[in-house]
Amino acid sequence: MQRLFVKLFLIVALMLLVAPRTTSAMPEILPFDQLRSGMAGKAYTVVDGSGKIENFDIKIIGLTDEGKGSKRMIIAKASGEVIKRTGGILQGMSGSPVYVDGKLIGALAAVLKEMDPYAVFITPIESMIELWNLPDPKAQVNYVKKIKLEEETKPAEPETKDESTAESDETKKVEVADKTEPTIEPVEDTPEVEEVDAFYLSGFDANGAKFLMRELGLKNIQSPPVTLERGIQLDATLEPGSALGVAIIYGDFSLGATGTVTAVDGKRILAFGHPFTHSGNVNYFMTDASVIGSVSGVTTNGIKIAGIGNIIGRVNQDRDSGVAGILGTFPAVVPISVTVKDNALDKQETYNATIAYNENLVPKLGASIAYTALSKMADSLAESTVEIDFNVKTNAIEGGELTRKNMFYNASDVGQVAVLELMQALNLVCSNTKEESNIFGVDVNISFETERRTASIVSITPEKKSVKPGETINLMVELQPYRKPTEKVILPYTVPLTAHQGSLALEIHGGALVPVTQAMTNAGLVTADSNKSYEEKIRDFLKTGKNNQLVVEIGGSNEPKTDKQIRKEIAQAKRAQARLKKEGIISKKVDSKVDTNYIIDNVMRTTLSVEKV
Repeated sequence: MQRLFVKLFLIVALMLLVAPRTTSAMPEILPFDQLRSGMAGKAYTVVDGSGKIENFDIKIIGLTDEGKGSKRMIIAKASGEVIKRTGGILQGMSGSPVYVDGKLIGALAAVLKEMDPYAVFITPIESMIELWNLPDPKAQVNYVKKIKLEEETKPAEPETKDESTAESDETKKVEVADKTEPTIEPVEDTPEVEEVDAFYLSGFDANGAKFLMRELGLKNIQSPPVTLERGIQLDATLEPGSALGVAIIYGDFSLGATGTVTAVDGKRILAFGHPFTHSGNVNYFMTDASVIGSVSGVTTNGIKIAGIGNIIGRVNQDRDSGVAGILGTFPAVVPISVTVKDNALDKQETYNATIAYNENLVPKLGASIAYTALSKMADSLAESTVEIDFNVKTNAIEGGELTRKNMFYNASDVGQVAVLELMQALNLVCSNTKEESNIFGVDVNISFETERRTASIVSITPEKKSVKPGETINLMVELQPYRKPTEKVILPYTVPLTAHQGSLALEIHGGALVPVTQAMTNAGLVTADSNKSYEEKIRDFLKTGKNNQLVVEIGGSNEPKTDKQIRKEIAQAKRAQARLKKEGIISKKVDSKVDTNYIIDNVMRTTLSVEKV
């Protein structure tokens, strides 16, 4: 399904030139079944800020193939001057292409965690090439109009082929120790294998990073000490061994991973040698990347310090054997803007980011961005009151906008509570079982203050105790704000046309509090409607009471009614309508909710006496 690009991307792209560039071709490969223990070759990667692709020695020490359905791997040892300099295989080297006799055999993928920094697992290239042949239903139309500008200087031709050829002469002299494929015996207490990737995080503070990592189940995240140049590059070229980034958030906040390009065939790219999020057919940003330096591990494997740069294409496959993508095409995105205001200091800041569209990730990522924006503006989120107002532009709802405003208070971390409704709203939009819904943008406005703005209901006074079905009366509700004088709020209420003669119990509570009848539903005492349509679920969400609202509902039992009771109530409603019409009163139910300046934290009851119709 076609999606709109974020406007910023379109504006930048219209200013760029798509100049013809020489692209790399897929090199000759050496299949897995022709590999033997003792074969030697070289791997290529970038390890420092020079950006230079360097090589180091690789020697095969074993092959694993447990038959149909298993993942074949090449086990090897790394050595050479580059590896001595880095202290072993680094996180971020994943995808580094490995050549034997000038032929590509696969990509570095994993190491034995916290054991041997020189032992490495290599994903066979045949497994990675399969990614190019998989269906791509998430492919998007490229809306970027190409405009011819002045031709830029072409970069130097990739040197991978020459390096591989030079290596071939050297490796031919290596004597193969064992021409028979070894049998790998099962080992008890097999060491943990760790993929040699490096998750990249930018713009998130410590609180935001923890929130994000918890929601996505991530680990091994690094935050580079510098911010790299950002933008869109339509005419980028890559070569095997180049640094590469994959991102799912881009902008003032970024989340992705950096690794190494394994192979290039025209515009098609293979990288990593292992999954990023293991999500199959995906819609992620492909970016160039810059290696700043490397840090050797003492008790753990070392890591490349690297960061993502310009968007250069789209990653469309994220599978067990690696990631694949296409240069010059771009993913569908969800733009998100978060404005945070500190009421006490009268200052505000706006943060902008784009999320690569993924129905499973957009709700969590959107909430994480909003939470981080709030956390970065506030010195402390404890003992704070937050007002959050968000607008989701989508075709999932009539009118094209899903809007919600609410107030939250929490004594420990109000931000985590405040963004849950945003996550819920985005999850609703993304859960349409009939068709995929478009999200054209998300705007979030948050204001906060380090003050407790809660209040309790202390009394309820109806303007009259004796009422008739269909009649609207005012309830005078007295509130006791936290450490402030009492205040009074008028809450209108319309007596149902079906109200029976006698006592009518009412519950007045905060919009977010669960009334007695709802608690019965939650406990399974009352049957809830589980067959609601997608549209009904969204309407119910929008009608849900807010924390700072006073809400009045009928209390007491809500047991299922018999057909006889239903017919009797319908007849009563008709008589009440006729009476109101005769009295010249238009029967119109008022909204039995009213906003306050406080979060209501309790429930109180009152009763009315319903007259006979």
